[in-house]
Amino acid sequence: MKKLRQLFQEKIILSAMMCVLLLVVLVTATYSWYAINNSARTYDLQLKTGGIGGIKVAVKPGGPDIMTDEAGLVKNADGIPVISFQLKKFENINGGKGGEIAPGAYGTLPFYITALAQNIKTYSIKVQLKYELSEKAKATLTAEQKANIEKWIRDHIMVYQKKETTAGGIVKFSEPLTYYVEEKDAVPGAKGNLKYNEEVKAEIYWSWNYELTDHPNYQSIERFPTHTDTSEAARQAAVRKYDEEDTLLGNCIEKVWINVYIEGKKEGE
Repeated sequence: MKKLRQLFQEKIILSAMMCVLLLVVLVTATYSWYAINNSARTYDLQLKTGGIGGIKVAVKPGGPDIMTDEAGLVKNADGIPVISFQLKKFENINGGKGGEIAPGAYGTLPFYITALAQNIKTYSIKVQLKYELSEKAKATLTAEQKANIEKWIRDHIMVYQKKETTAGGIVKFSEPLTYYVEEKDAVPGAKGNLKYNEEVKAEIYWSWNYELTDHPNYQSIERFPTHTDTSEAARQAAVRKYDEEDTLLGNCIEKVWINVYIEGKKEGE
């Protein structure tokens, strides 16, 4: 009992510490939206849509295409619009009214997609996780430590296709998306149907997994003892190691953002 109480207290201390660290890590995070129409640089419009149009993506119902000046969005150096992640308004903190960032926070990324050509039948959404190390971390971390961060962060911050709430009010996520490295990478995307000239709402969900066991496929992660051992002792050891990784990520990462690549597809593609 004394050991369990100690572990519980340590988790509370870690959570409180991460509230402070993650305000620095994620409060300035942004995500980018890529639409194939009006974006010849990102994708060859003529090749993908036969020169007769593509898709429109908006950030609110009936809103302007994010690629147009009418949307009034700031664009990065590559001409891609950048939209605030609004990480202070978590769905699961203070009734969605706001609160401090902490492990276990999650949110929704809504898309409003319209097919601008009759032969555009579906959409595909791919995601890319990007982050920037602090200046101190850049100068002091070894190559191996940087490689570990690159691997770990993708198990801690994830994007999912489905969200459900259990009878007990617990929110669970499933069907995680694999992050792409290059836009051309053939990773599976979140898919849905489109109707010509009709706006369709699509959602994906980001989550900072509070514990290792929140990861839907945590037994498949080889660096944790739960990969080969199903005992309770192995589970506790894995959860503890995951918490230690959380602390290192919070100390070393300056900011995190997610790039979202949305592609319209013709029937049969």
